[in-house]
Amino acid sequence: MEAHGSQYFLVSLVLCLLCMRSTVGNSSSVTEFKSIKCLKWEKQALLNFKHGLVDTFNQLSTWGSEEEDCCKWRRVWCNRKSGHVYGLDLRPPYVFLPGAGFDYKPFGGEISSSLLQLRYLTYLDLSLFDTSRCRSLPEFIGSLINLRYLNLSGSSFTGTLADRLGNLSRLVSLDIRDNNFDQLENLQFLSHFPALKHLDMSHNNLSRAIDWLEAINKLPSLVSLQLRDCGLSVLIPPRLSFANASKFLAVIDLRYNSISSSIFPWLFNFNNSLVSLCLENNVLRGPIPCAFGAMISLKQLKLAFNNLEGQIPRSFENLCNLKELDLSENNLTGHFPNPRNFSFLEVLDLSLNSMSGVISDIHFSRLSKLWYLDISDNFYTFTSSSNWIPPFQLISLKMRSCILGPRFPQWLHTQKKLIHLDISNTNISDHISDRFWELPPTLRYLNLSSNLIKGQVYKLPLILDTIDLSFNCFHGPIPQLPPDTTILNLSKNMFSGTLSNLCSISGEKLEYLDLSDNMLTGELPDCWKNWKSMILNLANNKLYGAIPPSFGLLGLETLHFSNNNFSGELFPSLANSTSLQFVDLGNNQFSGRIPAWIGNNFKDLIVLRLRSNRFYGSIPLELCYLASLQILDLSDNIISGSIPQCFSNLTAMARKNGTIDPWRYPLYSHPLDDLNPNGWIAMVPYSEIIRVVWKGLEVEYGKTIGLVRCIDLSSNILSGKIPDEITDLAGLISLNLSRNQLNGIIPRTIGRLSLIESFDLSANHLSGSLSEGLSDLNFLSYLNLSDNNFSGKIPGSTQLQSFDEKFFMGNRELCGKPLLKKCPGEEPDRLSTEGGGKVVEDEDEIISSGFYVSMAVGFVTGFWIVCGKSVASQVWPAASCFQYFHVRASAYCLIHNFIEHMKEEINDEQ
Repeated sequence: MEAHGSQYFLVSLVLCLLCMRSTVGNSSSVTEFKSIKCLKWEKQALLNFKHGLVDTFNQLSTWGSEEEDCCKWRRVWCNRKSGHVYGLDLRPPYVFLPGAGFDYKPFGGEISSSLLQLRYLTYLDLSLFDTSRCRSLPEFIGSLINLRYLNLSGSSFTGTLADRLGNLSRLVSLDIRDNNFDQLENLQFLSHFPALKHLDMSHNNLSRAIDWLEAINKLPSLVSLQLRDCGLSVLIPPRLSFANASKFLAVIDLRYNSISSSIFPWLFNFNNSLVSLCLENNVLRGPIPCAFGAMISLKQLKLAFNNLEGQIPRSFENLCNLKELDLSENNLTGHFPNPRNFSFLEVLDLSLNSMSGVISDIHFSRLSKLWYLDISDNFYTFTSSSNWIPPFQLISLKMRSCILGPRFPQWLHTQKKLIHLDISNTNISDHISDRFWELPPTLRYLNLSSNLIKGQVYKLPLILDTIDLSFNCFHGPIPQLPPDTTILNLSKNMFSGTLSNLCSISGEKLEYLDLSDNMLTGELPDCWKNWKSMILNLANNKLYGAIPPSFGLLGLETLHFSNNNFSGELFPSLANSTSLQFVDLGNNQFSGRIPAWIGNNFKDLIVLRLRSNRFYGSIPLELCYLASLQILDLSDNIISGSIPQCFSNLTAMARKNGTIDPWRYPLYSHPLDDLNPNGWIAMVPYSEIIRVVWKGLEVEYGKTIGLVRCIDLSSNILSGKIPDEITDLAGLISLNLSRNQLNGIIPRTIGRLSLIESFDLSANHLSGSLSEGLSDLNFLSYLNLSDNNFSGKIPGSTQLQSFDEKFFMGNRELCGKPLLKKCPGEEPDRLSTEGGGKVVEDEDEIISSGFYVSMAVGFVTGFWIVCGKSVASQVWPAASCFQYFHVRASAYCLIHNFIEHMKEEINDEQ
């Protein structure tokens, strides 16, 4: 997106710099004047400068002996007539490095003061300089008084600027972005640069420079201002003068700061000159001012990621020169704007708002230049005629969570340049046609997820690297897949058959494969040896058999195999996947001992779920090395032995703040920038989903998994005592040790598990009195101590006594509430007489004389309604009414006798 912003000040900058050339690696500008050579002392100065540099990649190989003409050296620019060196460009070029992708080759070492001998130097580019040997910006830079262009960006220089640059009064362009100049109390030194046209101080900490707006206002020639991510806020001076303010300011980029809506009045002073305005990721609030409609020169307006609300002003219709409009991630409401006047519009992003209404093809009738459209996550309904042919050819189309269905939009077939297509969750329930799979050969990203699309998936375009067809009704075998797929999600469909087609993928680029929740069968193919590190999910299918040996050669990060029929022991080659963080093999037929190498090799493991298999033997002590572990589930196996005391070393469970980041971001590359089709690195969020037995039920956790820290060892044959050390895990939310053969007492320090919400010790051989520490578990919402040998009184606690008595039953010697059994020495509930009737003083029983009075009143009323009028009118014979009286009276007598009998039983128990 930055590419467009830079275009608008480029013309002014080039005119200002006259004959300066900006292409990296230029040869001398004196090619046409071969008789003019550089001056001897300037050549020597360059050689001295080179001597101090570290040129690891030999980029200055043309800088040779004294007899050579330095005007022909690479990265050196000379005046055509005088031969004086006026330009020096040491910006490293980006190159492709095998194994590392695109990177640059920086210069390093010492920046020599020999540059002072280049008295005509007007252009100096030291961007991306390696400052590992010298962090401070050299003081002599401020003595290069003829400098007009200075670029120090991306070099991590530190220190102050005022005493380094204050003398460079002729500067026209200053670029110091991406450094560590964090000692700036103010920006008044900028007043020394009256000719400054381009200023970029982005990604430096300017939070203490509260006068920044006042200082900027004193630059009369400023054309482009870029202060991204500088920690800026706005404090408008009471008498802010606009006398010296620039009349030419065309580009303002203040993204990623803390700027409020109070900036608007200042911005509206540049209505006649502003071409690009970028204010994303600030704290703008309230409605968008209608005054924006006066900025008729605007070509780029970006207000995304703020808290703006209300409707898009109708005055926006005046912005007929707009090329890019980005209002995404706000709280905007109202209808789709009328963009028919925006005949130059190329990019429109209104995503992640609360706008609603119907969008029709008429809205786009004049947008012939549109190539990027994102209206995702609004409440729009998109309609078009069946034969509509859009005037545009989109490169990126995102309509996620709008309504397009139920039929498949036919106009998509007209888009022949698509690279990115996302129409997920759009209410499409149509049967996909064979024609759809004739996708544009340019398509790299395809997302049709969360619809109800039916049909089979045939061979996909070879260039596709990201495919998400999850949450649909696709059936048939897994299609032939593109060889360079990076992300593949076919989960929650009805795909069947085997996984043999996976072998068509080279695997070198695959980072994310999710085939879960389908009807896949068969064994895993043995074609994994060339595959790269990845997130793998094959859960909830009908796969079976042993894991092939080549599978262990994968550099896995996530492994989900739950709810299949895999069998055999855990393959030793899996030990090579040292990057594993999530392992879920639950509900299979795996057997053997739990390998010790899990603890030795998987140092970053966060989730280990082996429940419902056939593992036996003891818990290996090596699991205690898993300091990052937050979820351990070994339940429903045949594990014996004792609970390791060293569980106290599971330090992630001792922390009260979770460390799991539930969102994973696999990267995938596209030849598409947000606005520039020359390159784009996009990110797809992927949420880990883990099933955890929680309060007696199996619950699926996704986004909130970072809050879960639990141990489940239930349904095994563990014996021995509950180690006291387990109470060191103060961050535990759930502890389930039920259905084992544990004995001894509950640790006296159980109250240290202050965050625990679910605690299950049922069906063991535990004994002794219940620890008073149970009363300290203030967040406890599920407790089951049933079927043990506990004795004594249940500790007095409103929380403990609020649980159902069934969770304490099966302990013969246990007494006290919520059990009905009273403890020795406790007095029975007293009976008192009030108003002539007996009252059982218990909150669940209220039987008084009022009950009998109401019973009598009901009887009389019923008798009169049923019989009184009928006898009077001779509808019923009198004998029938007396028979009704006899039946009702007998029933009331039975009720009375039953109640009195219940009272006697209660009294006997007490």
